[in-house]
Amino acid sequence: MRVKILKESGYEEALLGLSLSFYDHAEVLEDWWNPEKIVKAQKRLQALSYKGGGHDKAVESIGLHIYIQASRDFWSEFDTYRVGMTKNSSSTMHTLSKRYVNKTDFEVGTSNISIWSFNYKLWQFKNKKIDISELKKNLPEGWLQERVVMTNYKTVQNILAQRSNHKLIQWRDFCSDVLAQAEHPELLNKKGKS
Repeated sequence: MRVKILKESGYEEALLGLSLSFYDHAEVLEDWWNPEKIVKAQKRLQALSYKGGGHDKAVESIGLHIYIQASRDFWSEFDTYRVGMTKNSSSTMHTLSKRYVNKTDFEVGTSNISIWSFNYKLWQFKNKKIDISELKKNLPEGWLQERVVMTNYKTVQNILAQRSNHKLIQWRDFCSDVLAQAEHPELLNKKGKS
């Protein structure tokens, strides 16, 4: 499994949005929004980020683009998270038949027999003995697929709360990798770490 945060955005905008209730429109916004107000907004965001009930909506404004290479068994569980989530992935249909596969194409622990069996099915497909659907049905769950996921801090908070101690080790890896790379882990996990 590989997890890499490609880009974070919206932190400063979330701070400003959180502070607009205190903005006096008699002042020019750019003059009013000064370092002192930013520090207050950071403290407010920290205090509200776990409160729930809509008080934590500013963390929804902090976006994350994350590259994830993970096995099919991980992705089938990851698809539980749909709200606040957009995903683009490599096409299994287009990548399966490019070449015969080896251990590096699979999660550690995928059996050699499963890989060999899949390569036999791939040979059958290349020789027009089976169709693509049969090839896909014989793909081991350990197959690594890549996705770029766009989400936000609020959704990641939810994932961390539900999956940090999950029995599927990839969830623990995902959670610790995201916390280690995030610019503001204190907003994702109350402890700021896994």
